[in-house]
Amino acid sequence: MSLKHLIAAAALAGSFAIGSATAQTPPALPSTSFNVVGSIGGLSMYTNRELPFWTDTIPKASGGAIKVQVKPFTELGFKGAEVFRLVSSGTLQFATTVLNYNSGEVPMNEAADLVGLVGSVEELEKVIAAIRPAYAKFLEEKHGIKLLGFGTYQAQVLYCRDAFVTIADLKGRKIRASGASQQAFVTHIGASPLNIAFAEVQPALASGVVDCAITGALSGYKSKWHEAAKFISPMPINFGVAAQLANLKWWNSLDPKVQAFLQTELNKLEKSIFEQARTETQTGINCNTGSGPCSEGAPASMKLVPVTAADEALRKDALTKAILPSFAKRCGPECVKTWNDTIGKTLNVTLAP
Repeated sequence: MSLKHLIAAAALAGSFAIGSATAQTPPALPSTSFNVVGSIGGLSMYTNRELPFWTDTIPKASGGAIKVQVKPFTELGFKGAEVFRLVSSGTLQFATTVLNYNSGEVPMNEAADLVGLVGSVEELEKVIAAIRPAYAKFLEEKHGIKLLGFGTYQAQVLYCRDAFVTIADLKGRKIRASGASQQAFVTHIGASPLNIAFAEVQPALASGVVDCAITGALSGYKSKWHEAAKFISPMPINFGVAAQLANLKWWNSLDPKVQAFLQTELNKLEKSIFEQARTETQTGINCNTGSGPCSEGAPASMKLVPVTAADEALRKDALTKAILPSFAKRCGPECVKTWNDTIGKTLNVTLAP
């Protein structure tokens, strides 16, 4: 870890130590305090779900026994991929992270959220349910991480500065893509993938460093991507799956009653995040284009580029010829077997080792 991030981690610990309050602790639940690094600050997964969960729900439901200090990783200066590593090493106790941020290093992190694999939040929930036990075992055995829940953003869609009619028209353009399968998709359509941290994308679009960028339909609106990008395709690229992760050694040090309480409450958090994601794709399209009700602010005036049959065929072609073969190669034989036995059986798709 760099000196900057060592300092950031130290500052995090210091800031979390401030303002702890003494509360009446129920006899059945021992007093416990810890730090949580949340997902992207300013986006709805954090502001509407994680933040109130840790600052209101958990303290109240525990009768004041559990005290949590939470900050989003974007506020702490982390880039994204390092959050997974910092939980694995024990530098962070608990964090929510977008799994495809680290998929270049850990291909299994992208197993349920490959580009073109599913077309709805409901389908995504099915593949996550299929791989959850095997993925949890993988995280514990290979990375010293306890899996405590999942979450997801809305459909990840394309924002572009300049006009296009079909996805094939993006050949030759520079496109911000997060995660290995998004980058494989961009390469397959003949464009150039760029890996740019979320907070840096809006200025990159404004300056022309990138021509297009992929993110959630509502996430891009809330981050004002529409100020530079004028055209948007609603075709789901993937979904931006996140996970609630704890350092395994730290988790195992907690009282079993605290573990059981947190797991129960985190199950409820996961359900509420997926419920939120079901509606946010359409809300994001409405807000970016002014084509329907926008409950998030003043609607922008992006031009909606309808999804064509050629776009759907291109996405399917990319999945078959680029995404799945690339994933299988990066993932390795053991990972491929796990995928085939879980997600593959659910979708009736088989990866070649």
